[in-house]
Amino acid sequence: MIEYSLAPDRGLSPRPAVCTVGVFDGVHRGHQRLVSTAVAEARELGGIAVAVTFEPHPRAVLDPASSPPELTTLDEKRERLAALGVDRVVAINFTREVSMWSPEQFCDRLLGRFDLRRLVVGPGFALGHQRRGDAAFLRRYGAGHGFDVLEVEPVFDDGSPISSTRIRGSLVSGDVEEAARLLGFPYFLDGTVERGNAVGRRLGFPTANLSVAPGKCLPDLGIYTAWMRVRGAWHPAAASLGYRPTFGGDRLTVEAYVLDFDSDIYGERARLAFVHRLREERQYPDEASLIAQMREDVAETRRRLDGTEPPPGL
Repeated sequence: MIEYSLAPDRGLSPRPAVCTVGVFDGVHRGHQRLVSTAVAEARELGGIAVAVTFEPHPRAVLDPASSPPELTTLDEKRERLAALGVDRVVAINFTREVSMWSPEQFCDRLLGRFDLRRLVVGPGFALGHQRRGDAAFLRRYGAGHGFDVLEVEPVFDDGSPISSTRIRGSLVSGDVEEAARLLGFPYFLDGTVERGNAVGRRLGFPTANLSVAPGKCLPDLGIYTAWMRVRGAWHPAAASLGYRPTFGGDRLTVEAYVLDFDSDIYGERARLAFVHRLREERQYPDEASLIAQMREDVAETRRRLDGTEPPPGL
């Protein structure tokens, strides 16, 4: 469950809390170290681990023109945080008014909501208006208000710290394998299976068309090997992101041909996890040429995924 307020509500006998604060977009390996540290500290204190995040992304409010597509929806973020052991997730509705909170105001709200004993932060962390609430400030403030501050080192990959920006760059270039390495799990999206125009069925490859949450970051256009989870089970799939140029399409579609699967799943929720990019999107001169290519794509998907396991923990 997601909480949407930092209004005072500690209860009669609040348990000690260890908090960490951030956007946590993607809940990547860097975030995982931060959150896992908070969880471990909370268990040592016999208390609860709390992750405080923001919805929408602060840049969507403060600088909409440069706001990045999000790696995780709020529900996806909550799920990943809970999988790491977080007990409570608070999503603050980020507004311009919230952006004006002083560091003191922010800390006071945390203290009013939780019996805060420890704040776990990453390198360069700061909160409050004009980012005045850096680690030095938090240590001073915490010393007078019953909590201490623990700084966690960043996680590096190939000599550079892992970041949401790096992962978005990998996805934009279609390198879903690098994105998975930085995330610590395959990049995925959740959606509802919608009715399309049945082109895939006519070609002999019926596909599940997935809705996409607004603002969700998508890999580069092309054909991918993937796993799709529906009705609680994972299935290998050949996935397509594109505009169907052979048919003059003008609408971006995300669709998956699920291997060895034949069930009516319209209206059901599904998760698509990307494994490898097979090729770019292409326009073909006729349907016969497209069908021949689709057969090759499906055969290659089967070859690559045969004998492998679905993504654990997703």
